[in-house]
Amino acid sequence: MVLKNNKTLIIFYFLIAYVILQFIWWGYHISSLTEQLNNSEDYIARRLTMIAGEGTVFIIIICLGAFYVIRSYYSEISLAKKEKNFALSVTHELKTPIASSKLFAETLLQRQDLSKNQVTTSLEKIVYEQNRLNELVEKILLVSTIDEMKNDMNLKPVSFNAIINQVIGEDENSHVINNTVAEDVIFSGDDFYLISLFQNLLDNAKKYSPDGSEINIYSESNSSKIIICISDQGVGIADGEKSKIFDRFYRIEDEETRSSKGTGLGLFLVNQIVKMHGGKIICKNNTPRGSIFELYFKK
Repeated sequence: MVLKNNKTLIIFYFLIAYVILQFIWWGYHISSLTEQLNNSEDYIARRLTMIAGEGTVFIIIICLGAFYVIRSYYSEISLAKKEKNFALSVTHELKTPIASSKLFAETLLQRQDLSKNQVTTSLEKIVYEQNRLNELVEKILLVSTIDEMKNDMNLKPVSFNAIINQVIGEDENSHVINNTVAEDVIFSGDDFYLISLFQNLLDNAKKYSPDGSEINIYSESNSSKIIICISDQGVGIADGEKSKIFDRFYRIEDEETRSSKGTGLGLFLVNQIVKMHGGKIICKNNTPRGSIFELYFKK
C-alpha cells in the first residue's frame, strides 16, 4: 500500500516537472518566433510581458494544485495509518474479553470441585468482560452513525448532577470520583448522548490515572454558559497533542500511554456529542499533574 502510494507520488512529481519545463520551452519558442516576425521593440516588449504574465499565472495555478494534491495525499496516508491502528486496537480489544470470558466459562464447565465463592468470582469476571465488550460495540456503533445522531436527538431538561451520578453508579470503584456539580444546573439535552459523553470522559480519566487517585467533576458559574469540568491526576497531555486528541482514531503515542488500551474513538465521540449540543470542549493542564477537560454549554 505504502509502496504503491510512493510510486504514485513520484509519477505526480515527474508530471509537474514536465509541465513546467514544457511551458518554459514553449515560452522560449514563442519569444524567438515573435522576434523573427516583428523587429519592433515595443511589440516584442508587449508580447514578452503577455507571455510572462500568462506563464506566471500558469505556474501559480500548477503550484497551488500541487500543494493541495500533495496535502491531500499525506492526509490520506495519515488517515490510512490511523485506520490500520484502529483496526488492530479493536481486534485486540474484542479478543481480550472474548478470550477471558471463554476461559472462565470453560473453567466452570470442566471443574466440578469449585467452591461457591470461586463460582461467583468466575461469573462476575464473565459479566465484567461482557460489559467491556458491550461498551466497545456500542462505541463503534455510535461512531458509525455519527452523521445521523443530530437528527435523532431527543432534547429535554436534564440535570448534569443526576446524569453524572448515574454514570458513577456504574463504575467499578477503581478511582475516587467526586461529583460536586450543583444540582440546579439544568440543561436542555439528550440524556442518552450525555450519558455516553460522561462515560467516555470518565473512562479516559481512569485509563490514564493511577488506581485510587481522585477524579473531580464540578461546575463553574457563568452568566451565559454552563461549565462542567472533569479533572484527573493522570499522566497529562502535552500541549502539542491537545489539538489532536479529539480527532477520529487518534491516540497519543508516548511511553506513558503506549501500553494503555483504547481505540482512539472515546474523545472523538465526546467532541461530537458536545458539538451536537451547541457546546465546545477544551483540555487544560491540571496542577500539579493530570488534565482538566472543560465543557461549555450555552444556557
